Amino acid sequence: MMEYFPCMVLLANGEQHDCVYIAESNSYIRFWGVWPDEDPGKRAIRIEDVAQIQPSPFRLPFKFAREMYVVGESGMGYCIFTLHFADGTRQPYCTGNLIDFPEMPAGKSVCDVLALRPNQGRREESLGARQYYWCLFGGHSEKTFMQRLSHALRFS
Repeated sequence: MMEYFPCMVLLANGEQHDCVYIAESNSYIRFWGVWPDEDPGKRAIRIEDVAQIQPSPFRLPFKFAREMYVVGESGMGYCIFTLHFADGTRQPYCTGNLIDFPEMPAGKSVCDVLALRPNQGRREESLGARQYYWCLFGGHSEKTFMQRLSHALRFS
């Protein structure tokens, strides 16, 4: 497993991104195998562009996210869970492996969550995760498989 830090960032150009995972680059590449800017399914922010790092108002409280992470994924590459809210309602979710930034039903925020039930809500209409960015720090000292392959295929 790799360490990452869900947060909000403010860029030097004034842009704000509410859902960002900051991670050490070598740990990231060992886990995912491809850099986020080389993966069409991921979005990236350069750490050099970050002016401020702050808590994200869209981050699921750690105590709830941890419950799902301890159980592990529900299937290959996805997590199913149900959030229970203070008003007595519940909402099933089906996300990728990262669950820290869930979409919220209208009128709800992560502050309204009372409980997370791992692996509950299968076969129910579900929400997913908000779009997020990766922001890596540290050098890209390890080459990806594609970088090694492209170098190996060069002909002199």
